[in-house]
Amino acid sequence: MALACMALVYMALAFMGIVSCADAKSPDVTTPQTPIQTETEDLNPFSGLWVNQRGSGVNFTVTNGLLSGSYQTALGQPDKSKKFPLTGFVEGDQITFTVNFQGYGSLTAWTGQMTRDEKGDYIRTLWNLTRNVDDEKEADDLWQSITSGASDFRRADP
Repeated sequence: MALACMALVYMALAFMGIVSCADAKSPDVTTPQTPIQTETEDLNPFSGLWVNQRGSGVNFTVTNGLLSGSYQTALGQPDKSKKFPLTGFVEGDQITFTVNFQGYGSLTAWTGQMTRDEKGDYIRTLWNLTRNVDDEKEADDLWQSITSGASDFRRADP
């Protein structure tokens, strides 16, 4: 009975044009019909070095929508020569990334979108920075630990 059912299914598939007479094996449903396009860092418009209006630099590497790289700040307490690792995501012309300024008690997250003007490509972002507040001061100072702002990043000159 099972063999007869399989024969009927095979004939139905052959009738619909899914299976040809020359190929007597059943279709492999685990193999995609068209190759999947993968994004490499060389093809992604975010990859490379960008600098914001305050002189802080970011170097992005993008692989399959995942963002990695480094951030070098021109502001605040951190050593200006130190590069901090970043992680994030890219989706089309949208971007989000986070930096842990480890050892300095702060984290910052940027979210934005790439656009273009007469000067070329730039990334317009909004950011949130949080600083650690000592436990005994949290009741009074916790909301003061969060700072928000905006930054535009432009490609660094080669």
